[in-house]
Amino acid sequence: MKILVFHQPWPMGNYLLNQRIAEHFQNEGHEVYTLEQLNGQQCTEEYIQQILDLDLDVCYYEMLDEETFKIIERLKCTRILLYASGGVLGEYDKILDYSGKWYDKILTNSLAMYQKFLKKGIEAIHFKFYHSVIKQEDGYESLYNYPCVFLGMGFNRLSDPQYELERKLYFSNNNITLFGNGWQGVANWKGILPPDKIGSLYHSAQSAIGIIAKKQREHGMINNRYTEIAMSGCPLISYNYDTVDWYGADEYINFIQSPTDVTDIVNNIDNDEYKIKAEKFKVFMAQQDIEFYQKLNSLIK
Repeated sequence: MKILVFHQPWPMGNYLLNQRIAEHFQNEGHEVYTLEQLNGQQCTEEYIQQILDLDLDVCYYEMLDEETFKIIERLKCTRILLYASGGVLGEYDKILDYSGKWYDKILTNSLAMYQKFLKKGIEAIHFKFYHSVIKQEDGYESLYNYPCVFLGMGFNRLSDPQYELERKLYFSNNNITLFGNGWQGVANWKGILPPDKIGSLYHSAQSAIGIIAKKQREHGMINNRYTEIAMSGCPLISYNYDTVDWYGADEYINFIQSPTDVTDIVNNIDNDEYKIKAEKFKVFMAQQDIEFYQKLNSLIK
């Protein structure tokens, strides 16, 4: 098949995730095109026609900007939306209004939205865990030997009420080293991490924080941060959100009740208990990664 994969521009976090999708389709024997979403640049008729002339069978994408949606709605092929990172144009339920216009099939990690898609007669598949930018066979440099790290943008986390629980964690604990844009001025911030260094960060850190925003939790989502930490074999520390409280989760995740619990874990991170959990989570997540791609394949057959 001829498949188009839209991706975010480098160095946006989902750039590598979308590149892995394109790589998967190529390995399956498909003819794959990749295009960077427009991100506010004006979409010309000439540009749209160039894409239409590709005579595509499938278009795969995640969240896009409004200009790129002008292309999506003109395509005659099967349009698959990976609905996993949050709302569309700022709203979660808004995507339900665009079936047939922006997408034909849905792959989602939101159980709540999956049920809504089915009620509207939309072809949808639910998966629990995001696919990973990290491959177990990849080699990574040990560049970030910190006791505990958190990778994520700080813009909203510094003020948005939905991040109040997380803010207490970041700012009351000097053990946590922050990476990502938007943390400038925060004492334990170490800079913006290029996406190709994510594997190195989690492979060399002694532990890592998994955080799920309130709106994501309300929609039953687990973000890709959990997958990447797990696939790196790094001990994962998380609040016990309902989203991650599946049967047996405590065999893989180090759950905390308060920010001070992070200090206790970091001070004892050499204990075999944490290494065993991390290794078991790595094996578990590798299987989830395989199942994600199997579900994706089922949508394009």
